Amino acid sequence: MPRIKTNVIIAEIEASKIASLDLKAPIGVGVDLDTGELTETVKVEPDRDPVLKYSIIPGKLINVGFLRARLTVERDDVETTIYLPIYSVTNIEGIQPGDHVVEVTELEHLSVSGLPDVVPMGGSGYKVKILIRALLKAQITVTREEIVSLPEEAVSKPAPRSDRAARWEKAPYHRARSPARSSGEIWHKFWAPQKR
Repeated sequence: MPRIKTNVIIAEIEASKIASLDLKAPIGVGVDLDTGELTETVKVEPDRDPVLKYSIIPGKLINVGFLRARLTVERDDVETTIYLPIYSVTNIEGIQPGDHVVEVTELEHLSVSGLPDVVPMGGSGYKVKILIRALLKAQITVTREEIVSLPEEAVSKPAPRSDRAARWEKAPYHRARSPARSSGEIWHKFWAPQKR
């Protein structure tokens, strides 16, 4: 039985991954202690696809990486580049070390919020942390290289005949008949010497 080496799909799933970063708020950016809203408009926009590396343990896909983004404080028009770390564990039945993984990600949601930070004893006022969270949707395909057997029919089955050959075979008038198998009347009519 013939065999070939090919990639077999083990799993195709959709999963969520979170990129998150906590950082000290830029000068002048505070948080309203009643509503939790930032006192200044802070925007975060990804500027490229996430960088993801993966490792596999039986039954689990582990991702580490980062999402690069631009943080802008509108009031001062100040822009800086930030990197949001990514760490995720996805349960995938049947996945094993050595499998191949393809992940296609897209940004599903991004939020920026403020949080009052701890003030040292004896200090006054409050500090602010900015919390940035990005929700990524990932399409994950897991494949494994395996040797598979081809069915006998796929190998031994003859190639289909052309339409023309099939018509030629079915048409009875294309079959020449031997004179020996013809009746005497037909023999005399077509094959006997002509009398003059």
